[in-house]
Order: sequence, then structure tokens, then C-alpha cells
Amino acid sequence: MSDDVDPLLRGRAGLSYAELDAYAHRLHELLTAVAERQIDAPLLHEFTIDVATDASSTLTPPPGYRRPAAGAVTTTLEVTSRSVPTATTHVRVTVWPALGGADVVDLLVERHDTDHRLEVRVDEIHPDVGEPLRHRVNDFVARQVALVVSDLNVAMQRGISPRGWPRGDG
Repeated sequence: MSDDVDPLLRGRAGLSYAELDAYAHRLHELLTAVAERQIDAPLLHEFTIDVATDASSTLTPPPGYRRPAAGAVTTTLEVTSRSVPTATTHVRVTVWPALGGADVVDLLVERHDTDHRLEVRVDEIHPDVGEPLRHRVNDFVARQVALVVSDLNVAMQRGISPRGWPRGDG
């Protein structure tokens, strides 16, 4: 590769974009496995959880990041209370690989419509996933699960308030 190639087109950490995209998918698989482990029987008993993983071509990456050629590496969850079916929340999490010369961390996990992010360096996942990253992913997912349960609790309380009582929405 010649030196006159735009650094934003080169890739990152000695990896091509295709290789970095593969690590974005590996990180996504780790996030999914940790989430499945954390969403245990008590949660599944109370909530219905629909998971959709797609390669969206419509999501816009944050500055310094890019959407892989095959589409954004994203998962959408729709979580609904079994006891109060009107209580529902939606969560979308995407893994964004960085542009080659951008001054940002290599991979970014982003929960949409929030400021919840997890930054991951290539050396934490390449050539293998390191134990410190596993702990950070575990903590990130645990925080997101707790927030979803909290949001659903609020929605459930609004849905079961006795007639005439304030529903907590204003």
C-alpha cells in the first residue's frame, strides 16, 4: 500500500476494513452471548423478549466510525411485560468499527438514543478476546439489562395504577 493513500481508507491497527468488520462481528457475538446468559429464567418468566439481529444499511454511524459494507452490526430488543402487555421498551445496540485515520477508539458499542457506550481497542479482541474485555462487556450488558428492567417497571406501574390515581407520567 503506498503512502499517498488516504489514511481514512487504509484500515486500522494493521487490519483491513474487512478484518476489522470481522472483529466487530466477534464483539457483537460476545455481547449477545453475555446478554443471553444474564437474561435468566426470572426475567424470562416476567417478560417476553424478541431479539432481531440485522445488518442495517440505514443507521448512521457516529463521527469517526463507519458502517461496514454488509451493513451495521446491530441487535434490536423489544421487551414486553407479560402481566402488563402495554408495558414495552425497545433497545437497539450497534457495534461500529472506526474509520482508518480517525482519532477514535477502534470499535464502539452504542446503545441508541442514550449516551451508553463501550469503547474497545483491537488489541482487546485480536487475536483473542481478553479477560478484561469480557469483564467490561459483562458490566456494560448488566447495566443495560438493569436499565431495561427499570424502564419496564415504570411502564408497568403506569399500566396498573388504580383508576383515578396519578399514573406517574406527569
